[in-house]
Amino acid sequence: MANGNAISIDNGPKYSRVKVQVTGPHAGFLSTVAVVQAAMRRAGVPLQELSNFYADAAEENENLLPTCLRWVDVDFG
Repeated sequence: MANGNAISIDNGPKYSRVKVQVTGPHAGFLSTVAVVQAAMRRAGVPLQELSNFYADAAEENENLLPTCLRWVDVDFG
């Protein structure tokens, strides 16, 4: 985890009020991160947390979905 911020999916995402819908073919790293960060910004998540999410996602680049699930509510509908 970035900056030692341990986030566990066991209790749901860190920002459960942030909803991100994933449909169609999986997008690349940058577009996925951009969609999640845009949703986080709209929900009023502080800029430092957007940076923390990016750092966390970059660490898990090959396995981005679990990282997103730890941070926000992902809808696969």
